[in-house]
Amino acid sequence: MRPVLALHLVTFFFFLAYGLVLPVLPLYLKGLGLSSQAIGLAVALMPLAGLLLRPWGGHAADAWSRKKPAAIGLLASALAGLFYLGALPLVLTGRLLQGAGMALFAPSTLAHTSDLAPKDALGRVMGTRNLLIGLGVMLGTAIGGFLVDRAGASAVFLLVLLAQLPWLPLLLGLPESLKTRAAGRWWEGFARALGIGPVQAATAANTGFATVFAILQAFYPIFLVHRGYPASWVGGFFAYYSLVSVLARVPAGVLVDRYPSARIATYGFFAATLGFFLLWLWPTPWPAFLAGTLMGAGAGIYLPANIVTVTRATPPELRGSAFSLFTASWDAGGLIGPPLAGALVAAAGDAAIFPLTALGALLTTLAYLGLLGRSRLG
Repeated sequence: MRPVLALHLVTFFFFLAYGLVLPVLPLYLKGLGLSSQAIGLAVALMPLAGLLLRPWGGHAADAWSRKKPAAIGLLASALAGLFYLGALPLVLTGRLLQGAGMALFAPSTLAHTSDLAPKDALGRVMGTRNLLIGLGVMLGTAIGGFLVDRAGASAVFLLVLLAQLPWLPLLLGLPESLKTRAAGRWWEGFARALGIGPVQAATAANTGFATVFAILQAFYPIFLVHRGYPASWVGGFFAYYSLVSVLARVPAGVLVDRYPSARIATYGFFAATLGFFLLWLWPTPWPAFLAGTLMGAGAGIYLPANIVTVTRATPPELRGSAFSLFTASWDAGGLIGPPLAGALVAAAGDAAIFPLTALGALLTTLAYLGLLGRSRLG
């Protein structure tokens, strides 16, 4: 288990560095004179780069090495911190580098972890990994917000480099777990992974819920501020939701080791969906925190369960491609949700996000059950 613990450690600091940038980059871009629309486009460069590069990242993990693509991704993400220190063209390059780093790091380390984890503890291992990812993002966001007020954005961007670069030798020193290298072109493995029913179901569901959560993150703060709530209420709601999600991930991993992962994921989807409907009914604090409890618990349950579903359904030689497909769903949700909701809000007002997210979550859950049922029948 020592290599797994080392992977967990590197993953924690990778996502801590990702969290550092979240509260800082939009403000930094605003200070460079960009309009709100331009800021949105600049921020979207990371998921766009990730979405485009993940198929190659997954293929590299299957055909070349589990650890080397992750190491390149870690290096690219670390160097992004240096590029953020420069003029606007360098800042945009840094955003692309961070997206490329995520595209290489996430599927490779997921495949590497799934190879090394004991089969009877796979749920707990993936639950712990998800716990550390959530903690890393939460801690990084808090540090980034604190540090930018006291030392400026440059200190935050330097910390992005320093939080990741020292772990490169540890990652390269891990044992190689790729035993059988995939043959053929990158798209062949991707297509084979896409043809696996449980992978289809897990990826589709992850895309749907990534979309509705991206809508909530983008427009719920505007809804609250327009109704007179201070920014502290916004931060409090998202911090509470994130905390519940993080706390649910290890127990969810234990359940996945005892029961079918698809069943546990379904419970998570229904809990999150109920949370979105409650937020539609009671969108303001304090009742909104009940909705946040269900949404956070649901996400904390379905995330590790979905990862275990993909692991168990995929042959080892295709896991890099399968996880590149699966993790691309987060990028897709981030690209689909805010523009879709933005058009609706412009036409119908910011309260329109609540029926959109609730019905979107319900349709996603029903689509998951339909795809899962079809794969079992097949």
